[in-house]
Amino acid sequence: MDTRTHLSRSSVLNLVALALLAAAMLAANLAPYPAGQEFFEVIRPAEVYSAALANADPALRTVLFFDALFALAYTGAICFAILGFARRNVPVAWFCGLGIVAVMVLDYRENTIMVQSLDIVAAGGELPLARIAAQASVSAIKWQGAAAVLFALSFLLPADTLIEKLLVWGTRLGLALAVPLFVLNAFGLRETGTLFILLSMAGGFVLLAVVTRSRAKRAD
Repeated sequence: MDTRTHLSRSSVLNLVALALLAAAMLAANLAPYPAGQEFFEVIRPAEVYSAALANADPALRTVLFFDALFALAYTGAICFAILGFARRNVPVAWFCGLGIVAVMVLDYRENTIMVQSLDIVAAGGELPLARIAAQASVSAIKWQGAAAVLFALSFLLPADTLIEKLLVWGTRLGLALAVPLFVLNAFGLRETGTLFILLSMAGGFVLLAVVTRSRAKRAD
């Protein structure tokens, strides 16, 4: 498979990932109670967390369905981009490829814990704080791992045009700045961090789709 094909597939999968992200956000925002995953990715009092899960069901299950597909799409989009640009820096390409697969595995682990928690609450149980902390730990590692992978990816991407420079610096700084705000609640800006994460991801998919499509047209 040649460079043109890798980059073309990355471009398409970036748009698929963007559509799935939008679908998950729409499902969460149309629910009468908070049903976004981010609410359940941090530690909260057990009774509050359990009650929120009960209210979020079944909307959260729909969000998790779209997120499962989203994980496949973003992994494919980034892996094909890595293959397309691998000759620019092979060690970085290996790091990014293995890293994004690890992030996908953590994403699935996070979703599995969350849906099992939904089942526990639906069966009449209340979640122990230790389980909530385990969920938060997996989520935090996933987000910080994703930030590290994208930071590394920024050194693999081309930066010749204005769009490419925007992609490089957005990839380098987007999650690197937003994730600590969310995970650490730095400066009390967790909600701001959530918004920045969503904007960074959405913008990144658009820019990567444009760049990979443009480079595919010029590839030998």
